[in-house]
Amino acid sequence: MPHQHDLLIRGASLIDGSGRDAFVADVAIDGERIVAVGDLAEARGREEIAAAGLTLTPGFIDVHTHDDINVIRTPEMLPKLSQGVTTVVVGNCGISASPVSLDGEVPDPMNLLGRAEDFRYPTFAAYAEAVTTARPGVNVAALIGTPVCAAR
Repeated sequence: MPHQHDLLIRGASLIDGSGRDAFVADVAIDGERIVAVGDLAEARGREEIAAAGLTLTPGFIDVHTHDDINVIRTPEMLPKLSQGVTTVVVGNCGISASPVSLDGEVPDPMNLLGRAEDFRYPTFAAYAEAVTTARPGVNVAALIGTPVCAAR
C-alpha cells in the first residue's frame, strides 16, 4: 500500500531556488515539512492538488518590513502570504517593537510600527513570547533596534 501524505501536490512546475531551470514534479508534505519531491505517482495524499500548468516556488523572504507589531496584531498576515511571502524580517531601520518603554507619544520614526499601546515589550524575551503566542502565519526573523525609553 502506498504511503499516504497529508498533502500531495501533483505535476507542478517547480522553481526550487537553486538557480536551475523549472522542472515538473510532485511534492509531498507531512505536517509542516516537505518530505519528498519528484515522481510520486505511487504516493497518495489525504488532500491532493492537481497543479499541472501551475508554478510552485519556495516562500519569499521580505527582508525589509515594519511588521513588528503586525505579526502580533494581525497574525494571519494575509497581505504577505497572498504575495508568497513566508518570512518577514522585523526590526529594520534601527527601530523595533522591543526593547521599548514608552511614557507618552511614539517618537518618529517608531510610529511607523504602531501606537503607544502597541509598545508593551520592555525586553526582547517579552516580544518573542508575544510573537510565539500570536502564532503568525509567517516566519519572523528579528533585528533588535536601539533600546528606547521615551517620556513626555
